[in-house]
Amino acid sequence: MNCSWAKGRAAPDDVQYFLYIRSKKRIERECPRYLKDSGTHVGCHLQDLSGLTSYNYFLVNGTSQETGIQFFDSVLLLKEIEQYNPPDNITVQCNESHCLIRWEKPRTRQPWPNREFQYQLDIQRRIVVFGDSGNRYNFPKPGSKAKHTVKIRTADARKAHWGAWSQPVEFGSEETGSSLVHIYVLVVLGTLVCGLTLGCLFKRFLKSHRLFPPVPQIKDKLNDNHQVDHEMLWEKFTHETGKSDKEEVLTVETVSEAPAKL
Repeated sequence: MNCSWAKGRAAPDDVQYFLYIRSKKRIERECPRYLKDSGTHVGCHLQDLSGLTSYNYFLVNGTSQETGIQFFDSVLLLKEIEQYNPPDNITVQCNESHCLIRWEKPRTRQPWPNREFQYQLDIQRRIVVFGDSGNRYNFPKPGSKAKHTVKIRTADARKAHWGAWSQPVEFGSEETGSSLVHIYVLVVLGTLVCGLTLGCLFKRFLKSHRLFPPVPQIKDKLNDNHQVDHEMLWEKFTHETGKSDKEEVLTVETVSEAPAKL
């Protein structure tokens, strides 16, 4: 943890600052490692945070041989001043309509639940996502498969004290034209394969038809003639029966002329 302060404008040249921290357990300690600017303490780096509690008292005291220096003190909630690391394990999965971005909450000094965090996503625009969403954000996939990058940073859910951005994660592809060409090529190849297959099957059918022509059927003359004769007899019988009903009897006499007498 780093604590920093600025030298006052009216402070004398020989001013020096010292930081003291006291926890709720009344344990007090001085800064183990000061950050300096031209020999003046302007900050403190705390590597070991094991002695700190949720609330801590910070005191910055100044000393000078020329004049008195006004001190500065404050009670700070460690959770509110903690600057979180970027989220871990950022992944992106896309389908035909959406891209799903997932991540894991950052490592913190204490294991806080998801609702204690909020996240900011930089995907051509910045979006705030709270931890109650399950550390995920679902957004519609752009129409074109252009390449995108996403960066995420973390802050406390109650105070937007943002940490550092994560490393950008790329997703999508810029090869839209080549993908369309590939689709067209596949369609043409599929059409050609189907045409060749159908042509081969048709040629095979013609060859089999020539090798094995259809067997001609034998004409049954006996049955055919019998059927014809039966029809003819029935027709003849019908006509003769009709004639017997309407028949008229004619008597023909032959008359011979007598020779003429001289």
